[in-house]
Amino acid sequence: MLGAAERVGRIRDGRMALQLHLSRLRPQNRQEGHVRIALRMLEPMVNAYRGQMFLLGNSDIVFLLKDANHTDVENMVFKLRALFSKDPLTFADSGDGIDGFCSWYDLEVEYDEFLSLARAAATEVRKRIRDKTAQPRAPQPLDAKSLGQVLDRMAAADVSDLIRRQAAMVVTGQGNAVVLFQEFFVGMSDLQKALYPDVNLLGNRWLFQHLSQTLDLRVLGALHEMKLAARPETFSLNLNISTVLSPAFDRFAQGEKDGTRILIELQVLDVLADSRSFYAARQMLRERGHQVAIDGLNELTLRFMDITQLDADLYKLTWSPDLRDTEHGAAVAASVQRIDGEKLLLARCDSESAIAWGLDHGIYRFQGRHVDAMLAAYTMHGCDHSAACSLQQCISRHAVIAGPLRRECGNNGMLDSSPVMRVPRPKRRAETTS
Repeated sequence: MLGAAERVGRIRDGRMALQLHLSRLRPQNRQEGHVRIALRMLEPMVNAYRGQMFLLGNSDIVFLLKDANHTDVENMVFKLRALFSKDPLTFADSGDGIDGFCSWYDLEVEYDEFLSLARAAATEVRKRIRDKTAQPRAPQPLDAKSLGQVLDRMAAADVSDLIRRQAAMVVTGQGNAVVLFQEFFVGMSDLQKALYPDVNLLGNRWLFQHLSQTLDLRVLGALHEMKLAARPETFSLNLNISTVLSPAFDRFAQGEKDGTRILIELQVLDVLADSRSFYAARQMLRERGHQVAIDGLNELTLRFMDITQLDADLYKLTWSPDLRDTEHGAAVAASVQRIDGEKLLLARCDSESAIAWGLDHGIYRFQGRHVDAMLAAYTMHGCDHSAACSLQQCISRHAVIAGPLRRECGNNGMLDSSPVMRVPRPKRRAETTS
């Protein structure tokens, strides 16, 4: 349209332009079908008067005519008003003589105004194009080249700033909840954002396996050096099976004080993919006084696998409403009953209803955002600096082992403590099955 306006500027005699302000119509009256009809209605007249027609991005229609019969144009505008007659804009009288539905430009005398309109429309288009191209691209899959770059960046990064921790609790028969262990892990979203936002680190399973093995070694080193007011008596670590069997893990375990227990969490899919190494790692861990957990269990694995055959020390079942609401709810409940209650933990509990479901089914070990909130609330209750913090801030500071969030806390000792919490008295398993 801007090009046409500039060309018309050289010979303006007998030329006019009109703008139909369809963008001012109410959304329900500016449907795409009606706009297409308006364009078809205008096409014969525009062709007859050697003109051009443009549909703007906001649904306005602009058309130029040469030596047009004024009455023909008025009649056409009247028909277009009738097409959109349900909208009050079409026949409204603003009282100032300005037509809100249609603007006329006599290009012999109003050319500059029309040129400004065309330039503004072109500027808006360019802005939309820039905004669209500026949108972040979807991350590319991990390949050999990007893997090398990620590993180089990981070598230079302070991994301790990426490590997160989350406590798990166990409900006792007295209605108390005490911290069972602290899990230390690196979230993949945090790792990707910090090292290589343009690459999907999970896009290639085998390359990611190599990356995660390297990450394991960095995490073990950072955990050995971390400065806490009180180191937990039980660590829970997400590691590859190959890392557990490596000298690096042996050095880490020997560097911890006597009595420290390490719980290694292994994904059920990794266990099934390499069962021989899993059994070797399980035996080694138990010989040294440590334990193994199977993570990633859900409604499907409970129904189609006898997970007790893996003989783990802990089974982590991921909470989901599917456990309770699906047609297989009874089968899930029966599967839960077959597992030793001392070995079952309900993970990702994001609400009180998840805790209640677990207690109703004889589960007394829990982990997730609701547990995080409980722990932070009890911490703030006994903290002399709590007046300067919000609950969300306390939750966020509990989740890190280093960095600015931890430094902002006025009482790191409380962050690293394990308060005894009160919960509703759990139902006994016998009660839930009667």
